[in-house]
Amino acid sequence: MKIVLTNDDGPHGPGLSELRRALTGLGEVTVVCPAQERSGVGHAITYLAPLRVGTVRLADGTEARTLSGTPADCVKFALLELLDSPPELVVSGPNVGINAGADLFYSGTVAAALEGGLYGLRSVAFSTNPGNADRMESVVQQALRVLRLLPAAGCVFNVNIPLLGEEEPDVRFTRQSPAPPGETYTRQQDPRGRPHYWLGSSANGAPPAPDTDVAAVAAGCISITPLRPDLTDMVALEQLGRDASGRPGGLRA
Repeated sequence: MKIVLTNDDGPHGPGLSELRRALTGLGEVTVVCPAQERSGVGHAITYLAPLRVGTVRLADGTEARTLSGTPADCVKFALLELLDSPPELVVSGPNVGINAGADLFYSGTVAAALEGGLYGLRSVAFSTNPGNADRMESVVQQALRVLRLLPAAGCVFNVNIPLLGEEEPDVRFTRQSPAPPGETYTRQQDPRGRPHYWLGSSANGAPPAPDTDVAAVAAGCISITPLRPDLTDMVALEQLGRDASGRPGGLRA
């Protein structure tokens, strides 16, 4: 099996080498990652500037490709330029930091998996609680556990691994939380008295619905959310496609 592995933290990101090594038990792994950290870039791609390709040694001494672009660029470049045939699996991560709820729209980790989904490939994004940063081997073990649970058919999955303890966490299949971002700007001044702003999280907001990714992680469970690149609101589309009498028809000029 051919596997493409990327992340949004660059070649020295936590857990990349561990995940690469684990995935070699499943097939041939090609690592293509951003040359530097590209967290929070969402699904941006590079088309107004050239892409530069490099080679780097990972923490375990193995060779990987780097790209001057974004996580989505890395997957696209691997599929269109590096590989002579499509892979069976695209893996993104592991990201140190949960990507659930509204974070999916901003996450470079999730965007890389969605890029694979645009090409009809089975793709998985892995993120984990920052408290697991020094336990990446355990995070990778849970990632392999999740891969064994997922179907082989082409689909995109967003996986969040909670803070790990001595016992193996339960797994929940969830939906993305629709709650708005819980964020706020903090205003500060530089040494010359000029204002600047930092975006950060806010504790305000209603509790997440129990069937969502945010609630699952808060309960100490692994959250698996199936995603699709199609953003169409099918309910709204059906409503728009009906005329005033309630019959299927569409808008009239």
